[in-house]
Amino acid sequence: MDIRKILFRKEWKLVTLLLTAMLIASASATMYYSLTMTSTIDVYAADVYFVVGLDNATSGLLVTLDGTNTTATLTGLRAYPNASLTYTDPIRVRNNASAGNYTQLRLVPVTNPSGNENQFVYIRFMLNATTAENKWLNYTSDGSTWTNPSGPTSWTTTGINGGEEWPIVIYTKANATATATNSVTIVITVDVD
Repeated sequence: MDIRKILFRKEWKLVTLLLTAMLIASASATMYYSLTMTSTIDVYAADVYFVVGLDNATSGLLVTLDGTNTTATLTGLRAYPNASLTYTDPIRVRNNASAGNYTQLRLVPVTNPSGNENQFVYIRFMLNATTAENKWLNYTSDGSTWTNPSGPTSWTTTGINGGEEWPIVIYTKANATATATNSVTIVITVDVD
């Protein structure tokens, strides 16, 4: 047997194997491709934001707004034992867009109250959309546990038009045996559509 024939056969086998591998690799490579997307995001000022209501700075209530008026902190809210207290206009939601714009809103619970369940009966937040359509978040306590809203309120159907302001009304009531200096913190948001 000639040694050149054996080497020649091995070389052809190697060449055939390399060509087959390249063919498989090129066929596989054509099955994959990429899509590219470029996005440009511009920063805009919010058309809908919080403004201080008429109840601010009354009875110890203080409304503090951040620089963009999109985050508000209400401190000094009170609840009295066995008595309902209503803040009719502590803070408002304003649509500052051009007249005629229509924006829907809804209240959404962010945190659930914890602690001091035995001190409160309820804390309620109402988006006073119109006299016919008010949206509520009700936090109630049976003296041992808090009952939280099951989810966000539904979207307002009337919408807040440009130039309008809607107050968020707050109702509080402490348990008949509640003692001073007890508190609870609740965080809610106002979704804008």
